[in-house]
Amino acid sequence: MLATLIIGLREGLEAALIVGIIAAFLRRQQRRDALRWMWIGVIVAILICVAVAIGLEVLSRDLPQQQQEALETVIGAIAVAMVTYMIVWMREHSRDLKGDLESAASEAMANGSAFAFVLMAFLAVLREGLETAVFLVAAFNASGNAVPSAAGAILGIAIAVALGYGIYRGGVHINLARFFKITGLLLVLVAAGLVMTALHTAHEAGWLDVGQQQVVDLSWLVRPGSVQSSLLTGVLGLQPKPVLIEVLGWLIYVVVVGTIVLWPAGRAFPRRLAAIATGACAAALAIAALVVFLTAPATPTLPSSTLATPATGSPTTSGILSGTTVQVPADVSVSVSKAGADSATGVLTSGAVTTPLERLSGGETTTFGSLSAPTFDQVVTPNLPITALVPDAPTRVSVAQIVAGNGGRLPVGLDTRRFGESAPVVYVVSASVTVSVDPYFNRPLAADVRYAITATATPEQGSAVVLGKVATFETGHQPTAADLAALGAANDQRNRHHSQGVTVPLTLTVIAAVLAVLAALLAMASRRRPTPSTPSTPSAPVSGRGDPTTSEPSGPDVTPDVDPAAVVAPPEKKERTR
Repeated sequence: MLATLIIGLREGLEAALIVGIIAAFLRRQQRRDALRWMWIGVIVAILICVAVAIGLEVLSRDLPQQQQEALETVIGAIAVAMVTYMIVWMREHSRDLKGDLESAASEAMANGSAFAFVLMAFLAVLREGLETAVFLVAAFNASGNAVPSAAGAILGIAIAVALGYGIYRGGVHINLARFFKITGLLLVLVAAGLVMTALHTAHEAGWLDVGQQQVVDLSWLVRPGSVQSSLLTGVLGLQPKPVLIEVLGWLIYVVVVGTIVLWPAGRAFPRRLAAIATGACAAALAIAALVVFLTAPATPTLPSSTLATPATGSPTTSGILSGTTVQVPADVSVSVSKAGADSATGVLTSGAVTTPLERLSGGETTTFGSLSAPTFDQVVTPNLPITALVPDAPTRVSVAQIVAGNGGRLPVGLDTRRFGESAPVVYVVSASVTVSVDPYFNRPLAADVRYAITATATPEQGSAVVLGKVATFETGHQPTAADLAALGAANDQRNRHHSQGVTVPLTLTVIAAVLAVLAALLAMASRRRPTPSTPSTPSAPVSGRGDPTTSEPSGPDVTPDVDPAAVVAPPEKKERTR
């Protein structure tokens, strides 16, 4: 609410001042016809700005989540650019605003045109209104609570209109320079918060992946749903867990624009001192980059891409394999070579037999503790010999064995007249593989492999008879709390290594290089001295005496040989600050 109140008050007062000055001028000139058209222009501009604000809000809400974040980023960037321009412009023109407007109005009055007044008021309100619309939409998106934000904007605009009317009637007198300096400082903080929000939404939109290392945990202060969270997030743009790029953006904006606002108007900027300070900052940042790089932690040991899956439970047998012993392969493992959003590839190893997993699909997440891991599955047929799994498996089977294994019933499709005494049996081994991949390193985190053996009798005459599933066994691995803790520690170490070894040093080095170039430019500018004017010849008349047309110009051949150090420049006449 405070942020939108400041925006509404600042932008509204700027428009109210311009309209009030024009209205007061027209009232003094007894041009009520032009005054009426001026108010029509103001109303039209307000309606356009309201329509733009509603359109931006509706557009941002109807988009998908990622595109909505992208639009919020663009609106935030435009709002920051607008408010920065407005702060700098008003700092330069707040003292002379009334005089400049009345001068322009006098020229329009001399030309006898009322259209100029309408256009001046229309453009003033339209410019401030569009800035307010974009800025308020960005502030609404940053705060997340539209009701207090809207109330603050309405209250700020109402106060601005009241002040503008008071100035118009002549009953209210305020120091505009001081007012705009104070509100400018507040807007610097608000705009810096929008910088943080824009950088945050740019990452959510997939546009910005640099500098996403968490700097500090402010969740104890910025608690979602609390009043202080709405205030800190809405005004300063603070996030519960700000990252490096957001903090750097906030600091750079506050330092640069805050210095512009606080620097006294009319006072020359000390280039030599600024060059020294900028160079010192560049050197400090370069040293800091080196220290951070040298103290970066080592690259962590990555988890294995192969996950062993020991046998779980006891094998089961049925049908013609009832009572037989199943030997589960000693070394069963699942490896993942590549994992995407909805597919993965890997290898299933069953003892000495390897089976490619080329169509692992799915991507739905499975939760392990506080970690959500994408999960994929595929059914394959490992080339495992039945004699290695079930040494006692019969190679031929009779009708009596089939009936006994089927609970005393004949299977569908069995023709006893054509089956013969016995028939060969074909065994097929299938494996249903389910693997969960950790979201940090794309390594297998959990796996479950369910083997099934099916049998089919193939008599010499007649059709083959499917005898169904005759044996099953399962292998698998589920992560323990220690596994999850080790994975989290490895991910934290990798993030610290990348942050301290790459991101932070590179960012500090780039900023140091920019500051070094700026320091060099300031140093070069500070060494430049204004060229002293050429001394007048002895025959030149004294200013204010004699005929100035009789003075002879001095050329390069007649310049007196005077030591420049001995020449004392006359004191400059100081321009009175309005």
